[in-house]
Amino acid sequence: MDKQEAEQALASAEVLASRMRRGARSHVVGVVLLGLAMMVSTAVYGLLIQPSTRYSMPFGLLFPLLFLGIYTATRPVVPRHHRARYAVITSAGAGIYSLTVLIGTVKFSGEPLWWLPGAVLCALPFFLVALLDHRAKPAGSGNT
Repeated sequence: MDKQEAEQALASAEVLASRMRRGARSHVVGVVLLGLAMMVSTAVYGLLIQPSTRYSMPFGLLFPLLFLGIYTATRPVVPRHHRARYAVITSAGAGIYSLTVLIGTVKFSGEPLWWLPGAVLCALPFFLVALLDHRAKPAGSGNT
């Protein structure tokens, strides 16, 4: 390989790395938006519970958490130990959501002091995953 070929290879690698960094940032934004959707949908559901509301409705609100699980499970390359962290965070998020909705529906129907902090707690797993993704060192950044 001569000097010109090496420079071309480095230039193409830099273009690819730049494209990957842009893609990683868009994933972080997407996860934060899923967290915000989870927070808003949980709060709206909890504050607007009516006796005629179907009990199956909270299952529909689990779609953001389902997308988070799919996102974390299908990432082709993740930093060391992140798959285990993602699994724990997603499982904890499902538990938090289940407790918030179950207890809130039975005891605190329409009570903002329950549903607003509960909605923030339901969004917390999304924000933790976004933070982990944001802090992860990009490939080829050195200092492994």
